[in-house]
Amino acid sequence: MKQYNFIKLSNNNNAQRDFIIDLTTMTNVKLRMAILKSQLKKYRLNHKGLYRPTWYYLENCDYSYYCIDTQEFATYNEAREHATAIYNREFIKMNKKNIDMKKNSLLFD
Repeated sequence: MKQYNFIKLSNNNNAQRDFIIDLTTMTNVKLRMAILKSQLKKYRLNHKGLYRPTWYYLENCDYSYYCIDTQEFATYNEAREHATAIYNREFIKMNKKNIDMKKNSLLFD
């Protein structure tokens, strides 16, 4: 089984709604971010390969990041499912007040 680190990368201007969960088998999160920056520079030069969604934050945002979770998984797909669950959990946690307000407003319509 491989150990995966899950990195929450947020746009500091709208952190409660604008973030992504990146997953990696690298043990050093700072090194992972440095590699993503290096890959982005190479991509800008030749535009070969697929654009990574995490690059949006590196290019366009005042961003911050931290390792939100570390777990072992047998397959990448299991780790990807866990990353999606983390994203959903964090989005609900960060927007709970807004979600509760929408629920209450629906009751009075």
